[in-house]
Amino acid sequence: MLRRTLVTLAALVLLAGCDIRLDLDDGTPASPIGPTNITNTNTNTSTNNNDRSDTAATNAPPSTPTDPAPLPLPSYGETVTRDLASRNPALVTNSCQDTSGPTAWAFLDQLVQALRAHAHDQRWGYLCKDASCTAVGRDVIAYRASSAETGIWIVDVIGNHCPLPNERAEVRWGALPFETTRRWTAVRP
Repeated sequence: MLRRTLVTLAALVLLAGCDIRLDLDDGTPASPIGPTNITNTNTNTSTNNNDRSDTAATNAPPSTPTDPAPLPLPSYGETVTRDLASRNPALVTNSCQDTSGPTAWAFLDQLVQALRAHAHDQRWGYLCKDASCTAVGRDVIAYRASSAETGIWIVDVIGNHCPLPNERAEVRWGALPFETTRRWTAVRP
């Protein structure tokens, strides 16, 4: 009985794709089954998305289909971003809200102000993280490219945000594809 149970257990382990060998008390292998090739035919149908990044989708309403073509992302954005970071490297270094608290917003706040001032363009702002815009992205900015609150360009401006020990945050300019349903806000809540 024990031998049959061990043989069955060993067969299940091999079928599951594990690399485990079970021996009986006398040292003989518990299963004569050799390596088995298994093809997984299961399809993951889970719709759960635990992505907590600042660019994860929200349940915002779609933009109106009558909106004209979106404005392009202004070409001066990267230059303004890198210039601000080079003049204020500590703002980027201390931009993690988890470790630096409310003062960590200084880089994003100053960047949004600088971008708005550069071309007198009030379309620069913050990416809403939820439909009511009570939380905003902590390392990205947004450019409203339509006449509605939706229809935005999202730009990741802080790389390695909230770094591990012996790592550091750094300025970046990572423009993401145009979003038709995401919302932005001009003022950080």
